[in-house]
Amino acid sequence: MDAIKKKMQMLKLDKENALDRAEQAEADKKAAEERSKQLEDELVSLQKKLKSTEDELDKYSESLKDAQEKLEVAEKKAADVSTSLPSWPLSLP
Repeated sequence: MDAIKKKMQMLKLDKENALDRAEQAEADKKAAEERSKQLEDELVSLQKKLKSTEDELDKYSESLKDAQEKLEVAEKKAADVSTSLPSWPLSLP
């Protein structure tokens, strides 16, 4: 009879331990799911920021290209003007 009581006590303890482990596993799962959600939200935010930065880069690259083209035109005009001017120094009377 004592052996049966001891066995039942051991089974009860095993059950309680199993329930404790199950509760802890559930809490760990919930924490992991929350962390996963936070990371997903952060990823979405970073993807939006990256897209915005890429768009800004495209805009500034286009502005740079336009400025370089204008500079080339201005340099060509300056070169044309300098070739049409008389040689320096001019001799003064």
